[in-house]
Amino acid sequence: MALAIETENVVKRFPVTSSYRDIVLFWKRRNVEVLKGIDLRVPSGEATALLGPNGAGKTTLLKVLAGLILPDEGYIEIQGTDVTDGASTLNGRLTYVSNEERSLIWRLSGEENLKVFATLQHLSRSEQSRLIPELLDLVGLTEHKDRLVMRYSSGMKQRLAIARGLLVRPDILLLDEPTRSLDPAGARQMWEFIRSELIQKLGTTLLLATHNTEEAAFLCDKVAILHLGELRAHDTVSNVISQLTGTDRWVIRTTGNVNGAVASISALPGIHEVNYEPDARDGTGPRLELNIDSSEERIPLVVQHLVNSGVGVAGIDKVEISLGMAIEQLSRVEN
Repeated sequence: MALAIETENVVKRFPVTSSYRDIVLFWKRRNVEVLKGIDLRVPSGEATALLGPNGAGKTTLLKVLAGLILPDEGYIEIQGTDVTDGASTLNGRLTYVSNEERSLIWRLSGEENLKVFATLQHLSRSEQSRLIPELLDLVGLTEHKDRLVMRYSSGMKQRLAIARGLLVRPDILLLDEPTRSLDPAGARQMWEFIRSELIQKLGTTLLLATHNTEEAAFLCDKVAILHLGELRAHDTVSNVISQLTGTDRWVIRTTGNVNGAVASISALPGIHEVNYEPDARDGTGPRLELNIDSSEERIPLVVQHLVNSGVGVAGIDKVEISLGMAIEQLSRVEN
C-alpha cells in the first residue's frame, strides 16, 4: 500500500528563554528538543491517532507535517513528494485543522467564512457556488450558514473549521484535538461525522492528535504513542498495549494477613509492582494487585508463595489493561 505520510529521523528544537538577557544574548539560548528523531509511516486511506500527554510533541509534529514549521533535521515525504523544506508543493493534498476557535473569523457568518477561505485557496466563484453548499450540508450547518460565527457553539465552530479544511478536498487531513471543547454528546456526534463522512465516504487519510483513548479507538485503525518527543509505539491498540507495558495485571483476592508477604513477593523474578488493599473498594475483601512479566507465567509461583506464608487465596483474576492505563503507566515510570 502506498504511503500518505513518511518521516525519517525528524527533529525539532525550540529555544528556551527565561530572561531579557537570554533574548539579547541569543547565541547563548538553550534549545529544547520537542521531536526526537520521529520515524512515522501512515498508509493512504488509514486513520491513525497520535496519543500522548501534554508536551509529548503531538501538535508540533502535525505542524511540521503541514509545513507550518520546518524541522531542524530529518526527512518528510507526503504522497511521494519531498516536503522537508515546506509543504507548498502539496497543492491542497494535505490540510491541517487546528483546535483553536480563533482560526475562524468570528464577525462573519459561517457561509462568509467559507467564501473568504475559498478565495484564499484561489477557488473560482463557480467552484465556490457548488462546493460551499455541499460542505455546509456535509457538516450539518446549512440551517446556520447565515449566523455569525461568534454565536456558534464550540461544536459548530469545530465543524465549520473542518469544512474550511475540506474546501480543497484534501487526501490527507491533520486534526488537532477536534473534540477538546465539546461535551460528551457533542464529541460523540463529531466522532460519528468524522468516521462516516470523512473516513468512510471520502476515504481521507487521517492523522488525529488527541488525549482521548476512546476517541482514538473509535476512529482509528492504529495509534501512535508520543512520549517526551519520542515515538514509542505505532500499531494496533492491542499491540501497542503490549509494547508499552510488557506486563500483565492480576488481582488475587486473599484471606489472612498479607503484609508480611508483600515485600518477599515483590522480590520474586518477573514481578514489577505489588499493591495490597486490606479492604478493597468493591467489597470483595483483601486483595493483591500485581504487574507481572507477560512473557512468563508467574502466578503459580506467587500463589505458592502466599500459601507457604499462611495466606489463603480466595480468587484470581486477570485484569485487561486499557490503552489509557498503558499510557499512564508509561508516564508514571519515565517522568
